[in-house]
Amino acid sequence: MNTTKKWLIIVAIIFNFIEIGWGIFSIVSWFQTDPAIRSAVFYLVFDFITIACCLAVAVLLIMAIWKNGKLFRQRYGYYMTALVISIIVNLLSVSSVLLIITMFISDWVWIKPEKEKSVKVGDNVEVINETKAEKIARLKKMREEGKISEEEYNEELLKLL
Repeated sequence: MNTTKKWLIIVAIIFNFIEIGWGIFSIVSWFQTDPAIRSAVFYLVFDFITIACCLAVAVLLIMAIWKNGKLFRQRYGYYMTALVISIIVNLLSVSSVLLIITMFISDWVWIKPEKEKSVKVGDNVEVINETKAEKIARLKKMREEGKISEEEYNEELLKLL
């Protein structure tokens, strides 16, 4: 899984928990307000629904990126379900916006090829990683320079082929 996408999803999870905390604060404030100036019960019910949905979104996202995102492709349905619930409940919340952004980020990880041909193992030891063509070219050069004999060259060439 792409690390940028993973971290944006983690930030969206954190903002979902912040939204849950804000909903709990709103519910407690509703009960502490004087009954004469309280808002309608509809807003209280909506806060309960929002808390439940935010909790569901957070759990689904945690399940989607479980094991460092290795199972993200198999659990893509959890991610999409969390995205849809988050958009339905509150389109303009920070977590919804982050999830919409992550929808457009690829989850593929690109591996760059190694550029070095040799690796230092010890003080004076160096392991050379070469292709067969490079090894054959190196053997030819060593034969031409006289570092190895014709028999040694043929023996090494047979080992490679």
